[in-house]
Amino acid sequence: MHYQKGILLVVISAVCYGFIPIFTLYAYQEGLKTLDFLFYRYLVATIIFFLYLLVRRIRIRLNWNQVFWLFIIGGVFNLLQSIFFVSAVKYISAGLTTLLFFIHPILVAVLSYFGGDELSRGTAVAVLVSFGGLLLVLGTSLGKVNMLGVALSLAAAVCYTGFVMLGNRVIEDVDTVVMTSFVSLFTLTALLPLTFIFGGLGIPTTVNGWLAAAGCGIVTSNIALFTFFAGITAVGATTATILSNVEPVTTVSLSALLFSQHLTGMQFLGGVLILAGGSIAVLAKRQTSGDSSP
Repeated sequence: MHYQKGILLVVISAVCYGFIPIFTLYAYQEGLKTLDFLFYRYLVATIIFFLYLLVRRIRIRLNWNQVFWLFIIGGVFNLLQSIFFVSAVKYISAGLTTLLFFIHPILVAVLSYFGGDELSRGTAVAVLVSFGGLLLVLGTSLGKVNMLGVALSLAAAVCYTGFVMLGNRVIEDVDTVVMTSFVSLFTLTALLPLTFIFGGLGIPTTVNGWLAAAGCGIVTSNIALFTFFAGITAVGATTATILSNVEPVTTVSLSALLFSQHLTGMQFLGGVLILAGGSIAVLAKRQTSGDSSP
């Protein structure tokens, strides 16, 4: 695959992921509850994933240990980060939610250090830059935004960090499509009892409600994932991660255009620092590991 095509595919993936808060806002407008929206999102995504496995005749080879860890990744970490993230959109703007969520590359770098990885000078700079941006966002938001929304977005970033770190270990021995299919399945499986615990599973009552849930499943779970892994083989993990910064840009732009949600100047500057810090951390990790991928 050509390098330019790989870049395009990763950018398409990031744009698709940027639609998550947008679909969420439309779902809330149509009266869907958080857990109901997530259930139908992952129902559609799971069906498509397993249809893909069937059509491509991809064999599922998993031992019980792998199944257990896939359940932890999907039924715990992915479940919690999904709930926290879409819940945050209820309280703060979609753009601010996504920017705060993108603190996760720094959290990965910090936890990797405690796990035994070397803390390079570049990583240390990245941490300082990102947390400086985070303090700038939070400092200018005090008294102006709902801090519950901020806390939920940061909680989503923490859970996603666990998702990434555990997923990186499991994926070494499991086919990527099989892994994502079962992560989606286990997220769906864990969601079902939660919907009944918190009032029962509701059914969307409008066409737009169904479109928001199904569209989120197809666009942000299926298309985004397939294009990301197709592109990363051509551009490498470092470039792909940095290109993923298109995601919050997409969310900020769409939320301003469709819902008139705007960041303040200082929130925007803080967001830029968070994304810059994440990019520096990725580049520093590449240099430390001697990664020679494009």
